[in-house]
Amino acid sequence: MTKSLLSSEWIARLGGFTKLIVGFSGGLDSTVLLHLLASHSSLCPKLIAVHINHGISSNAEYWQKHCEQFCLNSGIDFISHAVEFDRSANIEEGARIARYTVFSSLLTTQDCLILAHHRDDQAETVLLQLFRGAGVDGLAAMSDLSTWGVGTLARPLLSYSREQLEHYAASHQLKWIEDESNQEISYSRNYLRHQIMPLLLKKWPGVVGNIARTALHCQQAKANLDELAIHDDQELLTATNSLFIEPLKKLSIERITNVLRVWLKKNQVQLPSTLTFQRLIHEVLFASSDAAPVVSWNEIQVRRYQQYLYLDKKKVISLPHCIEWTEFPLPLVLTEYNFSLMAKKVNQGLIVPQNAKVEIKFRRGGEQFYWHGQTKQLKKLFQEWGVPPWLRDTIPLIYINDQFAAVVGYAVSDLFFTHNSSDSWLLLTNS
Repeated sequence: MTKSLLSSEWIARLGGFTKLIVGFSGGLDSTVLLHLLASHSSLCPKLIAVHINHGISSNAEYWQKHCEQFCLNSGIDFISHAVEFDRSANIEEGARIARYTVFSSLLTTQDCLILAHHRDDQAETVLLQLFRGAGVDGLAAMSDLSTWGVGTLARPLLSYSREQLEHYAASHQLKWIEDESNQEISYSRNYLRHQIMPLLLKKWPGVVGNIARTALHCQQAKANLDELAIHDDQELLTATNSLFIEPLKKLSIERITNVLRVWLKKNQVQLPSTLTFQRLIHEVLFASSDAAPVVSWNEIQVRRYQQYLYLDKKKVISLPHCIEWTEFPLPLVLTEYNFSLMAKKVNQGLIVPQNAKVEIKFRRGGEQFYWHGQTKQLKKLFQEWGVPPWLRDTIPLIYINDQFAAVVGYAVSDLFFTHNSSDSWLLLTNS
């Protein structure tokens, strides 16, 4: 039975990754998962077990030592991380965010995070989402394989029940820890698991599998809706990631909602409440063309400017007035400001004289820019280019030997532009 829980398809999938990072709490589920993966010679050398010490229980240090010893005995690389988080609010959510933050920091594009969620977990997730009034995205619950952060997230046990994992553990004489907090019914998932699910199972013995199957149906529906939104995006999405309003307004409300849903998710934005979504459509999308409406939630704003919808992830970062690019053309990265600039060789573009002083500044007002044979106020040019007002102060301005040379992403001054030179540059930024 050792290898029956992991199909040949799963072994082949996981074998293609450089590192297999396994979330290892030491409980039944993750113990079975880690033992199962380690039983395959092609996977074992890739395994890294990661234990998150939340520091909540008085037994936390014992659990960490148990996990470390299990990995030592099994020849598996082991990492432990102690995490801090706000325990005055939702402890479940705070612990989950802290846990996933650590996992994310360990992943590269060639790696896979593997978690031990099983079918009972899936059924609980569907019900919790249902109780919150979730839509298709929420009811789709957890997928067995998905892109996550820069890497991949896999849940190879999702089609198996907790009972099957218990049988596996018993047949291999595995030892695991029991987290006493799993019995605390003040937590929503535990209440559902211990108080509600037994009643449902008594009346409908197959209910767990049926609910989990609903998640699969919703995943298919979600995939279909995503595909439709991608089709709609071909006419709606601009190069600057804004949405063209007029053709969007011609769609049905249902398709508008779908386009906005996928647009937000592609930008890694948590979807707003149903009420906020309705405000977004009626107060922003269908506002008069000369209005400047804003709908906000969390750290997100959706704004309208001219004929476009913009997504603004509110950044409370105060950019310095002047940054010297001392090692041009090497990339300039300012981690503390979440800002970077790169220079790419092109056949026509910005000319930077050898040993020139290159500086990056940001608009303060009153700048004059020489472009297309005229000197114009930068403010007027931003208006001509359709740059939203709230973005103008974040656009890098390039100064070469104290002369205003370029507006990154928009224009190069006539004084520093060449049509044909192998020494010209295109500047790219993440801002």
